[in-house]
Amino acid sequence: MIELRRAAAVVFLFLGVGVALHLLLEPVREAGQPAAVKAMTLGAGMALAVLGIVGGFLIARVPKERISSVTDHLEDMARRGTIGLAISETEADALGRLGHAINHYLSFVKEEVEQSHLAAKERQIQTKVLDAEKRHIEAVIRAISDGVVVTDAFGDLVLANAAAEDTFGFKFDPAVRRPIEEVITDKGFLALVDDMRETGLFTSHRAVEWIQGAGGEARIWRVILNTVVEGKRRDRISGVVAVLHDVTKEKEIARMKSDFVSNVSHELKAPLASLRAYTEMLVDGEVKSEAETREYLHVIGTETDRMSRLIDNILNLSRLESGLVPVNKADLAVTEILRDVADVMASQAVQKNIRLEADLAPVFFRVHGDRDMLYQAVLNVVSNAIKYTPEGGQVRISTYLDDSAVVVDVADTGYGIPPEDAGKVFEKFYRSRHSAKAAKGTGLGLALVKHVVEVVHGGRVTVESDVGKGSVFRLFLPAVR
Repeated sequence: MIELRRAAAVVFLFLGVGVALHLLLEPVREAGQPAAVKAMTLGAGMALAVLGIVGGFLIARVPKERISSVTDHLEDMARRGTIGLAISETEADALGRLGHAINHYLSFVKEEVEQSHLAAKERQIQTKVLDAEKRHIEAVIRAISDGVVVTDAFGDLVLANAAAEDTFGFKFDPAVRRPIEEVITDKGFLALVDDMRETGLFTSHRAVEWIQGAGGEARIWRVILNTVVEGKRRDRISGVVAVLHDVTKEKEIARMKSDFVSNVSHELKAPLASLRAYTEMLVDGEVKSEAETREYLHVIGTETDRMSRLIDNILNLSRLESGLVPVNKADLAVTEILRDVADVMASQAVQKNIRLEADLAPVFFRVHGDRDMLYQAVLNVVSNAIKYTPEGGQVRISTYLDDSAVVVDVADTGYGIPPEDAGKVFEKFYRSRHSAKAAKGTGLGLALVKHVVEVVHGGRVTVESDVGKGSVFRLFLPAVR
C-alpha cells in the first residue's frame, strides 16, 4: 500500500512539473521567440522531466508526508502559473539533495523566462512604433500633390498615392502585391524605374525629364528617382522611389516669356528700321522736294506713334498682370461706357465709310468694375472691328442680360478669323497671317482685353467668326443684382 502511494506521488510530481512548465512557457512560445530560446525552453522541460523521474524513485524511499507536501506545492505553482522553490532544502537526505538541484534549475529557468518576457514586450513595443511610423509616412505620402511610386527589390508596387493613380489611371490596392508593369503601362516611365534599379548602387539619386503623351496633350514631368539601399556594406537595393512633379505649366510659361521677348524685339525692329532709313535720307540730303520731305516726316511720325503705342501696350499689360495698376471698382452702368466708346470711335468709322451702330438697351445694366479698365477693353475690341472691316462695312455694339451676366456684343462684317486662329487671337503678339495683311497691329490689344475681363473682373471673352463674313466678340461681365 505504501509503495502504491509513493508511486502515485512520483506520477503527481512528474505531472506537476510538466504542467507548471507548460503553463509558464506558453506565453514565450506565442511571442515568436528565436530558435535558440525555444531550444533552451525545450531542454529545460526535458531536464525537469528527467529530474522528476529520478526524484520519483527517490521519493519512493521517503515518508508519505514529505511526498504529499512536495506534490501539493507543485500543484499550487501549476495553478498560479509561477516558478519557485519546489522542495525544502533543510533535509540532508536524498530528497533534500534532489530538491536543491531542482530549485537551482527552476531559478535558472525562471530568470530566463522573465528575460524572454521582457524581450518579447520590447519587440511588441518596437513593432507598434514601426507600424505607427509606417502609417504616418504613408499618410504624408498620400497627401503629397506630386505623384509618388514605390517598388520593392523584385519590382512589385508597394506604395502609390492618389496623384500617381490619377497620372497613370489605376487604383492602388495595398493588400495585393503586383509587378509594376501590370499596373503602369507607360513604357517610358517603366524604363526609368528599371534603369534606376539596375544602376542604383552607383547612382542613388537621379532627376530626369519625362514626357507623357504626345502633341497638344503631352505633359512634361520632372521625375526624381531614389534607391533604398540595405545591408552592412550597403550593397543591396531593396526598392526604388519615384516622385513625379508636373512642370508642363512651368515649361509653357518659360516658352511664353521667351516668345514675348522675341516678339517685342521683332515688333520694335520694323519701326526702328523705318525711322533710321528715312532719317538717314533726310540727313544725307537725298530729298528732292518739299513734298518728299513732308512725306518722309509723316512716315517718321507714324512709325514713332506705332512704337509709342507698342510700348504703352506692353507696359499696360505688364502692369496689369503684375498687379501694379490699382483697381478701383464701383457699380457702373455698362450702357454709359459703350456710349462713350461709340462717340470716340465715330470719327475713325467715318474715315473708312463704316457704319457704326450702338444698339444700347434702355435699361442700364450694372456691373461692379473699374470704369477705366472696362472702357479700355471695349475700346480695343471696337477699334479692332473697325480696323479689320473693309470700307463700306458695318460694326454694331449691343448689350443685353444673359442669366447673371451682362453681355457686350461687338459684331462686324470684316475679314473674319480662320478657325485655326480663333483660339489663339487672345495670346500676346499673336496675329494671324490673314489679319496681318489687312492692317497693322501689335497683337497685344486682345490679350489686354482678356486679362481685364477674365482676371480683373471674373468674366469671360468669346469670339465667333466666319472668314469673309465677319466676327462677333462677346464680353461676359457679372451683373449687379
